[in-house]
Amino acid sequence: METISETNANSHCKEHVHFSAEQLKDHNLEIHVKQQEGHIDVHLGFLQIHHHYSVSFSIKDSLGQEVSFDERENLHVQIQKATASDDGEGHDIVLNFNAHREKLMNEVIHIQSKDQEKRVKMLIHARVLGKGKGTPALKNGIKCYKVDTDEDSDTHSDWQGF
Repeated sequence: METISETNANSHCKEHVHFSAEQLKDHNLEIHVKQQEGHIDVHLGFLQIHHHYSVSFSIKDSLGQEVSFDERENLHVQIQKATASDDGEGHDIVLNFNAHREKLMNEVIHIQSKDQEKRVKMLIHARVLGKGKGTPALKNGIKCYKVDTDEDSDTHSDWQGF
């Protein structure tokens, strides 16, 4: 990694970080899914506060073709769709994720077999960047579909000043 300084006409310094091609090659933009029996950890990486994301990923499970889930189980994560994968060894999951607060978010959701005999717990992990902390590179399968207005900003204030 190398840092390059530029000076503009106003004599303000701006620093840019440049990564070598080899460092970029090692950077993985895939959603990390770690599986154990009955428990799945899904790591979404960095997201931005007050943003809503559609997240698509695949899991391996033994729940059978048809599964069920409670759409109201979690206020900030809702499974939209869980369809059997083409290889028959798991499911393709589509969920909505609301990055409602800064720092590390860990949200729990469950899916179960249609007969409710088998159940899988999914723990969704995301690091949420606050306002002014940068714009994250989204991993493959993650798309922002909505941005909430920041209620704390000056544009939403009715204060006229002095």
